[in-house]
Amino acid sequence: MNISFYVAEFSLIGARLLPFFISSGHGPFQRLPAMVRIVVLIILTLICCFLVQVPNSEVVKNYMLLSILNEFAVGVALFFLVQLPFVAIGFWGRVLDMQIGFGAAGVVDPANKSQEPLLGTIFVLAALAIFYLSGMHITLIKGILFSFERFPIGTEFYRLNLPNMASVMTVFLSVGMLVYIPVILLMWCLDLFMGFVSRTMPQMNIYFVMLPLKIAIGLFLLSIFSVYSEPVLTRLFKLVFFYWDSVFA
Repeated sequence: MNISFYVAEFSLIGARLLPFFISSGHGPFQRLPAMVRIVVLIILTLICCFLVQVPNSEVVKNYMLLSILNEFAVGVALFFLVQLPFVAIGFWGRVLDMQIGFGAAGVVDPANKSQEPLLGTIFVLAALAIFYLSGMHITLIKGILFSFERFPIGTEFYRLNLPNMASVMTVFLSVGMLVYIPVILLMWCLDLFMGFVSRTMPQMNIYFVMLPLKIAIGLFLLSIFSVYSEPVLTRLFKLVFFYWDSVFA
């Protein structure tokens, strides 16, 4: 039994999976506790070791460090696309927070040690629930296994057909905006009305009078239009696997 070969295989497969579990950004696994992520990473790597073949074993053994870095770079490219839906949802949630009046409020994320937008965090958690309930996590694992088939271990990183990242981020932000755009536009109209009132009645403190009303109207509108957000979120997740397929084309 060649122990060194199995260690090399485990290291290379784990290097490609590592960005999905160690990143502190947004993603389907980032809300899990650190110990749970480590256990899932080890189990998934072991499963992939039985299902994935490592070609060019001699080349891999001779350039082990470079091969690990190469697989890690491939994993980073794949994970970057996976987290884009959650980044888009969080970004427009922050915009809506400022629009409604929750700009000063926020939720402390202990994993990232940063302050996250209030409504953005709620929608990101809702997107995570839809991600798991719709079975997208199974599709993600199948996509990872598919990546080893389409882009075998040891294949150079530069062979990836990486799309224009600026255009990809624009697509995700544009689709993610559809979750919030009705409320944002209606709140903008309310801001115009508030500006008109403040000009016609300058003696009234418009901030303290209209802010509670603005928050109430914003939450009411959000409760109405959020019902239609599930197809948009599902579309965002499907875009991830569409771009994955183009990366390995």
